[in-house]
Amino acid sequence: MALAFSTADPEITLEEESAKKIIFKVEIPPDSRARTKDVGVTLTLVGKILADTASAGNAADSTAKIMAWSVVPSEKKEAYRSVKVKVKSGGIVTRQYELPNAYIVDYHEDFENADGIGEFTLVLKQMKNKLADVKVTGGFSE
Repeated sequence: MALAFSTADPEITLEEESAKKIIFKVEIPPDSRARTKDVGVTLTLVGKILADTASAGNAADSTAKIMAWSVVPSEKKEAYRSVKVKVKSGGIVTRQYELPNAYIVDYHEDFENADGIGEFTLVLKQMKNKLADVKVTGGFSE
């Protein structure tokens, strides 16, 4: 299985070998007694922080760009981006999630002292007034 993550405007493409886990969740308040209009969409991505090899001629680790996006103030248009995540297996896109107005709710990095390999967790939400624009597709070859 491979995961591909990308944003637009400006573009951030996460290396496939970096992504480890994706969680897509439609959220309804737990105290609801019936279907409610207060629905949200959350996408969580967990992955490895790769060594920055830009000086060796390879692309720099994209998690640094994601971290920079995480601190953009909400009043700036750059805080909201179009995000596409693909889950691929055997040449088939099992799921493709598209959040056209996503913003970062949480971003954190963890490093272990033993081996120095880092892990990041990125939590995104779609703007509530744009939920109808979220697309979930799959079952096609790339």
